[in-house]
Amino acid sequence: MRVIQLARNPNNYTCRSYLLLGEWNQLTDVNTLIDPGTDDYVLAEIEKIYTGCGKVPVEQVLLTHNHFDHAASADLLKQKYGAKVYGWVPGPGVDCLLKDGQVLRAGDEYLDVLHTPGHSSDSVAFYCQSQKLLFSGDTQLRIRTTGGKYTQDYVQTLVKLSQLEIEQVYPGHDEPLNHNVRSIILHTLQNVRQSEVI
Repeated sequence: MRVIQLARNPNNYTCRSYLLLGEWNQLTDVNTLIDPGTDDYVLAEIEKIYTGCGKVPVEQVLLTHNHFDHAASADLLKQKYGAKVYGWVPGPGVDCLLKDGQVLRAGDEYLDVLHTPGHSSDSVAFYCQSQKLLFSGDTQLRIRTTGGKYTQDYVQTLVKLSQLEIEQVYPGHDEPLNHNVRSIILHTLQNVRQSEVI
């Protein structure tokens, strides 16, 4: 599976969007976009990329959560490509509701759906076990100090993620993580547990 980080509109607050393609753009690959963002900027970016002969550039859209900066342009992808939109809860453009433990084909690989409440109650992450990579949305994985206030749901999310083999993280806003990921998550979990948990 190839992960292409799309450029963002410099004039709007928006998330990072990721286009997932198969290594060879075969007809059986499922071209997938994670978090289309705020506006139509990603549509022009997608048009610049070779997504396979005779293939729809985006067949499905996966939302890490329904906040505006991640999901607002989902309807545009439906209109342009007929893409099916997946989210944890009903929202604008959402066709199918995700379930914890569900497996979806993306590119030429498979993603496990992980419910990861903490940032929001509808937050999910997508985990590719074979490539040891995680699309984390806005779930914060790097908290360097104690002191803050966190929910019990968020603690459980960190525990769940700390048990996975993750070597690469594609977050919703920050640069990808690709070094010592498990140590970073465990350190964050320790700092959160030493803070106020409500």
